[in-house]
Amino acid sequence: DRPVTDFAETVLDRERRKLKKHGRALAKVNDEERHEARKDAKKLRYAAEFFATLFDDKRGARRHKRFTTAMAALQDELGTLNDLVSAPHVLSEIGLEDHPDAGTLVVEANKDKLIDRAQAALDDVIDVKRFWR
Repeated sequence: DRPVTDFAETVLDRERRKLKKHGRALAKVNDEERHEARKDAKKLRYAAEFFATLFDDKRGARRHKRFTTAMAALQDELGTLNDLVSAPHVLSEIGLEDHPDAGTLVVEANKDKLIDRAQAALDDVIDVKRFWR
């Protein structure tokens, strides 16, 4: 019986809190916990896209654009980290771990640097003004 905007605010706040909780210290958690932050980010972005039209006044639209830009950057960083972690498992599952070119299929990257970039992107998402408030 409450307005849909109240419901949307509740959902978006809850998903933002979950992302903030799971993303608090990406460098101090394991790959599985970082993946939880990635899933939280996806849920928050999907909810943000779904409810965007409820907050489409000038201020809301401007904040939504900033929010989705920050979310896209975060998802890119978390996706790169996930690819780095999952690639060896995928190669093994399809029987290519011993292939002579397997090393070229897995991007060599500085995981700590990727985690730092992901944390900065996550911090940007948390710092951006909520379009639903």
